[in-house]
Amino acid sequence: MDLSGSLPGFESLGGLFSSISLSKPLLVSDYDGTLAPFRRERGEAVPLPEVKELLGRIIGAGGGVIILSGREAGEVFSLLGLDVEIIGCHGWQRRSPGGKTETLPLSGDERRAVQALSSLFDPFPADSVERKPVSAALHWRERDEIRRRWNELEPEIVGRAAQSGLEALPFNGGIEFRIPAFSKGAAVKRILEHRKENEPVCYLGDDVTDEDAFLALKGRGTGILVSGSPRRSAADAWIRPEEVKFFLEMWLSALEGEQRRGEA
Repeated sequence: MDLSGSLPGFESLGGLFSSISLSKPLLVSDYDGTLAPFRRERGEAVPLPEVKELLGRIIGAGGGVIILSGREAGEVFSLLGLDVEIIGCHGWQRRSPGGKTETLPLSGDERRAVQALSSLFDPFPADSVERKPVSAALHWRERDEIRRRWNELEPEIVGRAAQSGLEALPFNGGIEFRIPAFSKGAAVKRILEHRKENEPVCYLGDDVTDEDAFLALKGRGTGILVSGSPRRSAADAWIRPEEVKFFLEMWLSALEGEQRRGEA
């Protein structure tokens, strides 16, 4: 994995905004920690009003937007409140604008792995566990008692998960186990199959689950790490969480500029 320890910052993105004038730009973004700040209660994780407004304006200006999340697609829709394409459960599920939801088929081994997921986090309080169709996550953000319990049980749970063919994905404030076939990288590859090579694509993400997406985009688009400080990542650049709003403003400005040129 080609991970860089010295990512360029916002100042390096001028070429990206210029490329929007080529044709049909697509913005793909993670949800939690990228568009919506983390919250102890997952149901309270909503974007800032300005961020939601800018996304709506980008869509209204003809810009393509896809949300790619580990959450279920319907849950993201209820929190975001925008009728946009949402790919949920790390790519297993797709909610199209209008509400039609489709899922990818599971093999026999994958169905058995799903059964193992159902009991993986039984020793933990229900409100710390997020059970999804093809993964399960344990959240200990701001809950030291959950983290201590995880430290005690980690060897046993990791062993059981490995026996069932599940992949472990640590994230900021917890850990998730999922069926390996469903990843953000695989989802990005499916998105790229339907796009021409000269159509600019950008992916925003903040966590280890987004690294597969950054790698899948190599040579076809721009991966941007959203982080309080630069770190080792397969992304092409990094911006701070407080710069997401400015990034969306720049994206919208470039998109509207291209619209005006097309109408001239």
